[in-house]
Amino acid sequence: FYKLLMCQLVHRIKPDVRVRFSLINRSAHVPLAKLIDEAALREQLDHIRTLRLSRGESTFLRGNTFYGKRMMFRPEFLEWFENLQLPPYELVRRGDQYELSFEGTWPEVMLWEVPALAIIMEMRSRAVLERNMGKLELQVLYARAMTQLWQKIERLKPVEDLRIADFGTRRRHSFLWQDWCVQAMIESLGGRMAGTSNCLIALRREVEAIGTNAHELPMVYAALADD
Repeated sequence: FYKLLMCQLVHRIKPDVRVRFSLINRSAHVPLAKLIDEAALREQLDHIRTLRLSRGESTFLRGNTFYGKRMMFRPEFLEWFENLQLPPYELVRRGDQYELSFEGTWPEVMLWEVPALAIIMEMRSRAVLERNMGKLELQVLYARAMTQLWQKIERLKPVEDLRIADFGTRRRHSFLWQDWCVQAMIESLGGRMAGTSNCLIALRREVEAIGTNAHELPMVYAALADD
């Protein structure tokens, strides 16, 4: 959600600024290029470029109330967003790592960050589990993970004035696991679950879509500044 809010600002004020965004694996000891098949990764990235908002998703953004405000997103921005195709990507293998970069106008390129990171994370998770665990072992793993999460939520319940939110999309284990975690917090914590930055999960689970802005804005503005 915070990406959409930032993107609307950039689309209105700095639509023609050209930028380059690169995904860097800061955990160099994790050999992403060994774990993730390049052809499979390209297939996922190509698929992202075919995606468009569904009618229900567009209606959600156009008509919902966010932070107590209706029409948070301007019609001209949503019209642009509904017809957007993300710009091409550059994927190069360097040893055991991938170099993944995107170049183009700022409003377009900035929207690559979340799906690109989420794809890398989920494909890496799948590769590690599928290589090392059988079907029954995976079932036990997720059963234990659910139990551990529920125990953590139970420990949070007594906390006074608790407000907790999910901002896990970019680094999630998987979409299904993130969705399950959000559902578990909603069921156990009720209104103290403040919401999620994942717009699709917010739409499906009827919780608040939340998030404001990130360090990307001051970083790019600093690069554009004359002094």
